[in-house]
Formats: sequence, structure tokens, C-alpha cells
Amino acid sequence: MYQEIAISMRAGGGNARDVLQSMCDSGVQRVQLDALHQDFAELSNSGWRDLASTLRRLGLRASGIDFLVPPSWWEEQPERTLQAFANAVAMSEAIGNVPIGTRFDETNEAAESAIAAGQQAGVLLSRHGTIPPEDPQVGWHLPLALLAKEQRPMKTLVEAPQGPMAIRLRGAIVGDSTLEFEGNQVELRELRGVLDAMRWNPTPILDCAADEASDLCSAWQVAGPW
Repeated sequence: MYQEIAISMRAGGGNARDVLQSMCDSGVQRVQLDALHQDFAELSNSGWRDLASTLRRLGLRASGIDFLVPPSWWEEQPERTLQAFANAVAMSEAIGNVPIGTRFDETNEAAESAIAAGQQAGVLLSRHGTIPPEDPQVGWHLPLALLAKEQRPMKTLVEAPQGPMAIRLRGAIVGDSTLEFEGNQVELRELRGVLDAMRWNPTPILDCAADEASDLCSAWQVAGPW
């Protein structure tokens, strides 16, 4: 059921091992790790190796890592933010140089330093937003909760100069394939039709707990592939 879909560990409660075990028990195969989880705050290199071993033992593959600090931190707490980001890079290197999803203003100096640090380590940064970053060396995560706020969501997507590397889904399902969040909606059949027409194949990432993912997963699968 979850073969092509990743689930974020950010919505899961408890310690990291329990969250990952819950995903395994639910049949999840791909996980979006959370660099800000308290269990990952002070891991050494051996700790990162242990994480990689745990993922293999559970049959989980990391789709990427979330480093979702408030965007204001890059401006207000640059040193602390870059130190925490270095931790996320170390995590990525240990599990196969998977991309790191984050939120930042592209003109911020600390964010520019993070992009450079990621490139030096061979780790791609991917920015959350409704349009892709101007920097072609930065990837794009598209949260549908943001896209749904646009006056014409599909027009906004079609006009993007490049496709997203990941689609983020959260909210309730109305009918069999309409995603609703805070009163705004995206029809997933229409979305998947656009993705297919543009030949974009982003990773769908569900921002919910593993035991709450079945409705989102079913709606995504009902909506496509075309």
C-alpha cells in the first residue's frame, strides 16, 4: 500500500525507535526522518551508524530528512541554526546522502552558508514553498497545504519552471480524492494529471502519523497514476 509513499516521522509521538517501529508495523517502507527529534539532538558518528542499522533492520528506507526550523531562525539565531543544520548533514551522510527539506529565505546569509555546506558534503537542500527556488542547485518540496491557498493552484503549478522533488500531503480527504486543509482544497486527480502531463515524478510524503495514513494513501492511489 505504501510502496511509493513516504511518511514523515514528525507526527509520530514517543521516542525515535518507537516511531520507526510503528511505521514498520504499519507496512511503511519509506520514511522522512526528523532532524529535530530530541533523540537525534546529540548523536555521535556511532549513533548515526546505529540509526542506519536500525533502518535496515526494520526494512525502512529514508526518502529524506526534515530540518523544519521556523524560517525566522535563520535570521535571528544563525549560529545555533547552522550548528543544528550540521547535525542534519551528518545524519544524511550516514544514511546515504538523502536530501534535506527545510524552510528559508534564499537571500539569507545563514541559508546561503547551509546550501554551501550541503553541497560540500554532497547533500541536496530542498526548500518548502509554492514555487521552486531561484537557485537551480536547491530542490523543491511542495506542500499541498500551501498550494491550496493559491487562487488557481493548478495554474500556479503548471507555470513552475521545474517540478517538485517531493509533494507534502496533510489534511482530511473529502470524497475519494479531494484533500482539504483549513478550508482550502486540492483535487488529487487534477494534481496527478498535471504531474503526469509535465512528466514530473515527485515523492509523495504524508505529514501524519503512520496509523493515520491510510486515508491519505488511498486517496493518492485512487487519483492516479494516469
